[in-house]
Amino acid sequence: MHHAVEEASRLGLASLQVFTSNQRQWTARPLSKDAIGSWRGALARVGWESAAHRVVSHNSYLVNLASPDHAARRKSIASQRGELERCEALGIGRCVLHPGAHLGTARKPSDPNRLREKPSADEMAGLRRIAKALDELHRSLRGYRVVSCLETTTGSGTNLGYDFHHLELIASMVAEPERVGVCVDSCHIVAAGYDLSTPSRARATLDELDARIGLGRVRVVHLNDSIYAMGSRKDRHAHIGAGLCGNACFAAILTRRELQAIPMILETPKDGLCQGESWDVVNVRRLEAIRRARAPRVAFARRGLLGRAVLTALASVPLLASGCALFASKARESSAAESATAKGPSSPTPTEEATLLRAAALESKGDLEGALALFHEILASNPRLPEAYIGLGDVRFAQRRFAEAEPSYRTAARLDPSDFGAQYGHGRTLQVLGRSAEAIGAYQRALAAQPRNAALNLNMATAYLSLGDARAAAIFAERSVEIDPRNGPARVNLGVAYERLGRPKDAIAQYQAALELMPASPQLLTNLVNAFVSDHRCTEAVNTAIALTRMVAAPEAFERLGWAQFRAGQYDSSSAAYRQAVALDPAYWPAWNGVGVNALNKWLASEKRDSGAASEARSAFRASMRANPDQPKVLKLCTTYGI
Repeated sequence: MHHAVEEASRLGLASLQVFTSNQRQWTARPLSKDAIGSWRGALARVGWESAAHRVVSHNSYLVNLASPDHAARRKSIASQRGELERCEALGIGRCVLHPGAHLGTARKPSDPNRLREKPSADEMAGLRRIAKALDELHRSLRGYRVVSCLETTTGSGTNLGYDFHHLELIASMVAEPERVGVCVDSCHIVAAGYDLSTPSRARATLDELDARIGLGRVRVVHLNDSIYAMGSRKDRHAHIGAGLCGNACFAAILTRRELQAIPMILETPKDGLCQGESWDVVNVRRLEAIRRARAPRVAFARRGLLGRAVLTALASVPLLASGCALFASKARESSAAESATAKGPSSPTPTEEATLLRAAALESKGDLEGALALFHEILASNPRLPEAYIGLGDVRFAQRRFAEAEPSYRTAARLDPSDFGAQYGHGRTLQVLGRSAEAIGAYQRALAAQPRNAALNLNMATAYLSLGDARAAAIFAERSVEIDPRNGPARVNLGVAYERLGRPKDAIAQYQAALELMPASPQLLTNLVNAFVSDHRCTEAVNTAIALTRMVAAPEAFERLGWAQFRAGQYDSSSAAYRQAVALDPAYWPAWNGVGVNALNKWLASEKRDSGAASEARSAFRASMRANPDQPKVLKLCTTYGI
């Protein structure tokens, strides 16, 4: 686990959640003295000697303290005791656990308002079992400092904890309530039916949580966006801004005074990199942008209390005296925009038209600051001119000041909802900011004005792909290709959508067409390799992967080559490619798995007589598990074959 501490420090994170054992297995190996020493040494190296306020553990997913089955509940209590013992040995002060499922009659999830009803008989029985189990654990672990943090849930099936009242009842029933805390998951509470869609509603929800449980009892926050809408009761996490929680939800949590000094953890997808960066870093940056957008106002009202914030990845930015001036300036601009939208748009006068043309000319010459000044000059005398707000948005977008471009486009769109430039600019900016679900809404409004715009349809496809909706993405990518058959990126998007829909032949055709229209890129060749293998055209996959390694000598490229060669039955070549990948990056665990599988096959083909191959497989899988311990399939493979 000490590698997790080192990675968190390398990424600039300020807190960390770990599994102290395999979260999908009942049994756990005891912590060795070496493991504990490595862990504490890593904490000391990164300056986290006191891990209690930085590091959180998450218990096994198998634990169900609410189970009505006596044997299953005893097994769960034993597993949870082991988790708490490991936390105490490692100095981890907070252990997150799901309350559990009562396994009786489930409530219908159709009406979110049902979550505030009196708990059913089955629910009350489950809540009592949880409290009784916690009491038993507390009695048997006297003097332990670790706090059990009950996590809010979506309420799927018979899971408890979807209603704040459930957690309130458990806390009231346990004998030592000071040893029980709460973990609030943003995705879960929205999916459970709590409304955080606007600043006032988000504030009211947190006020309700405070009234029920007390925000002082919240010891951990999970900051996750939700793929599904409010009240869906579905637990699917999304990247920040790519789901349906909304900025108001995150802003309310990040700026709530009582939550400033607790660890906030990202459980967002860990699916590779985002333009070469860790997704955790990208998501934290998005959260910081949301927090900063609200911070000046909060600092003005609360005298800089945000300075104490412990966000998952970045220390809070000091709020200097100039922050108040910034707040006042932005407040004036916001007030003017709100007043303008209330009165509706106006048309430019001849003088304003001439100034708009001058600003556009400066922008085309690259004098962005000059253009910005002219747009501000127009708005100072006429704050109801959509064209000026669009100009502001365009300049700020060109300057990559996306968080500032967004409100300019938003104001223009409110002044004139039918303006294509305003809606398209707003959607494009929201998409860059990672708010794909909101971007789709803006794009839909833009489509009403220009349904045959190829770039707009392409962006719609991209947004739907980021949300995991391949079917909708295919519709818009097909339309984009139909409008502009020579649009290479549109064909790439269409290929990705087809591939996700299980149509590899169609995906290959689109990728190959894209290669005729645009320069080859590593990602496009990787997509083509994957599609060839899915279509069982392994020789073509190998040839494409070889071209990929010639284009970029990266571990990911050689791993794809090894994978394609393995599928083609070229095992010696496959092993060599995988070895090249780990030579380039010894921590690249997918390639270690490839080395291990090739060696394992060699050992099995020898009827288990080739001890060298067995040793090689064992070493490779261990290297992979050291780089990424969360691999149940690899662990099962090693257990099955005893290596």
